[in-house]
Amino acid sequence: MKLLSRTIAALFMLMCLLTGGIVEAASAETIVNETELARVKRLAIIYPDYFKTLEKEPTINEFMTAIFDASKVAKDTYVISYEDMATRIKSDTGIDIRVLPKMDARKIFKEHVYKYADGYVMVTLANNARINMFCDVYAVNSNELLYTLRIESGKRDEDKNVKNYKTIAEEFYRTFDAAVKSAEKKKNKN
Repeated sequence: MKLLSRTIAALFMLMCLLTGGIVEAASAETIVNETELARVKRLAIIYPDYFKTLEKEPTINEFMTAIFDASKVAKDTYVISYEDMATRIKSDTGIDIRVLPKMDARKIFKEHVYKYADGYVMVTLANNARINMFCDVYAVNSNELLYTLRIESGKRDEDKNVKNYKTIAEEFYRTFDAAVKSAEKKKNKN
């Protein structure tokens, strides 16, 4: 599995170099539960951990839109936006998680996500000197961590924008799709 993740990362880096270095990035992938990961066909996006460090950075809503828009590159995973999940939960329960404090909203999200998805992704953006995006995928029934990908971008403060966040998130969806396919193949061999 490590060889596969290294190969994917190397191919992505090569692609970036050939296309003018849109994003210089390094990633670290960890598969915690391959059997459960193979079952994830529908992935919901939970409210992310995102804190602006600069005034010119995107708002939380722009960031969430970029994370969802990036999912269009996912070929084998159906992705459900946070907004769509909030609408579905409100329809089922009458509770609008969009107006609740973040931790309360996450609790209710986790209680109801199993009706719509097989897993959910928590995106955390650490804006230090460089952009670091952590994408952690959890099982909907147990909230067990199944998969994690850390993407470290070579981008700096002036590059903290919707376009670059979307490009970094696209790497997550491509890498995640490949990990699920690999887990399915191993599961089918057994």
